Amino acid sequence: MSSPPVLVIESLEAGYEPSLPIVRNACLTVQPGEIFAILGPNGAGKSSLVKAVAGLVPVSSGRVLLNGRDITRTPAHRMVFEGLAFVPQTENVFINLSVAENLELAAAIVKAPRHDSLAPVYAMFPDLLRQRKLPAGQLSGGQRQMLAVARALIARPGLLILDEPSAGLSPLLVGQVFGKLREVRDAGITVLLVEQNVKAALGLADRAAVLVEGKERIVGSSAELLGDARIAALYLGRHAGTPAPGRTG
Repeated sequence: MSSPPVLVIESLEAGYEPSLPIVRNACLTVQPGEIFAILGPNGAGKSSLVKAVAGLVPVSSGRVLLNGRDITRTPAHRMVFEGLAFVPQTENVFINLSVAENLELAAAIVKAPRHDSLAPVYAMFPDLLRQRKLPAGQLSGGQRQMLAVARALIARPGLLILDEPSAGLSPLLVGQVFGKLREVRDAGITVLLVEQNVKAALGLADRAAVLVEGKERIVGSSAELLGDARIAALYLGRHAGTPAPGRTG
């Protein structure tokens, strides 16, 4: 018997103005223990969709279920207590605080015992342990993204949502950050991310959805999307009909 979904998005409409929805009747299901990527062109509503799930964009209709519980319109600051952690693309750490202070503040917010919550995070991110006294503003882009993920994990969420985690990072740093996201998934946390880097995202994710005009248009496994001529032509620089590397036609 299969486990129930971690996240179900049902006919969701959302936007900053009720009369001008950005997310339009979106429907997605995220299964436990998977990495799910949301892809699409600029302006497709990708970030608005995950922000609506996280309580940061007003929902006008539809539902969001987290582990079977209706969290639609739950205030953003309460989501962490529902088991959902959200890492925004920018301003996701306090640059004037040290690495340790960033993590300790996260523990204080969720009222978690400091040692019990910090120890497993430092074990997963040993570079942060070595740099714990360094101001977060002095970290590299990749290290800062690691700190943002680590802060989110302090609450021990069941679902981790990230908005453009590779933005502004070199290919080497993207690989390092995505490698950590695999570790997060292997630790039993389901991961949902928005990504512009389609090739890297499909190399990381188990499944993905392509959003167009606020609604999913293509949903499938990463292998299926990598072999989809529409994805190849739009995002991967291959002509329709050209097989993916390692594939035969």
